[in-house]
Amino acid sequence: MPKYDHNKVWLDGEVVAPEEAKISVFSQAVLRGGSVYEGIRGYWGKERDNLFVWMIEPHLDRLYESMKVMRIDPPYSREEMRGAVIEWIRANDFREDIHFRLNIYLGDAGRLDTKGYGSAEVEAGMFISGGSRKVPGRLENGVNLGVSSWRRISDDSIPPRVKAAANYQNSRFAGVEARVNGYDDAILLNQSGKVAEATGACILAIRDGELIAPPVTESILESVTRSCVMEMYEKYIGKPVTERPLDRTELYIADEAIMCGSGEEITPIVSVDRIAVGSGEPGPLTRQLQDVFFTAVRGNDEAYENAITPVY
Repeated sequence: MPKYDHNKVWLDGEVVAPEEAKISVFSQAVLRGGSVYEGIRGYWGKERDNLFVWMIEPHLDRLYESMKVMRIDPPYSREEMRGAVIEWIRANDFREDIHFRLNIYLGDAGRLDTKGYGSAEVEAGMFISGGSRKVPGRLENGVNLGVSSWRRISDDSIPPRVKAAANYQNSRFAGVEARVNGYDDAILLNQSGKVAEATGACILAIRDGELIAPPVTESILESVTRSCVMEMYEKYIGKPVTERPLDRTELYIADEAIMCGSGEEITPIVSVDRIAVGSGEPGPLTRQLQDVFFTAVRGNDEAYENAITPVY
């Protein structure tokens, strides 16, 4: 099985060895963070003996929206991007769960206009890389989070709904601070002091059976996984879902809390600011939601057949 750091890379139409996947040090991606990307997962379905890419169409939707806001002309059509993902997975012969990135990057930054901004004519390219790495124990045991002193970026500065590489410097500040302070990850508040999200995942709370989700206007990424979780909670757990602003202290008194995203999947939050959430253990509704989610992504729920793309 290929190692995470030695997978082949899809780069602008070719599958190449990682040491051959080269981007100019003069690119806007390198010098100014000029790139957008999607983090996508594929899940091995043992019962059907196939690998399924989860929710590729919503991910492509968001990728094109990010490019539109960033004024990046798409270098490939949706069909070409979708085909590249399948080609890359097959080239690596993955037959296990994978987490990979589909990156659109801006090229040579040497051509600048008289005001010093990157030319709209700079070409964009695409690469796909990644593998099967996971942080062990998080899904099973949960995480301990701390509220960061750093605030989340906002739509009038650097739009959070754009999945741009540069946005994640905001997350890095908060994440490093959290780990220095002994937490697994950070929670960022928005400019109004309401809960926004973690450094790379959305935050959801459960109170009296109700799932509470900060809306997309609260400085969060418009998460594909968040939408799935909210739909699954209402459909299978059979309890209400509410989108509304969420206070920091509501997390302290919540019965359960969740981090969700392509990377985190559905990760229980067991404490915030060293205050136990609920019993301080992953809660029953979170566990039930995990079961529902992993049944769907592995191709065992007919209701989500259109959400999976078989590779082999």
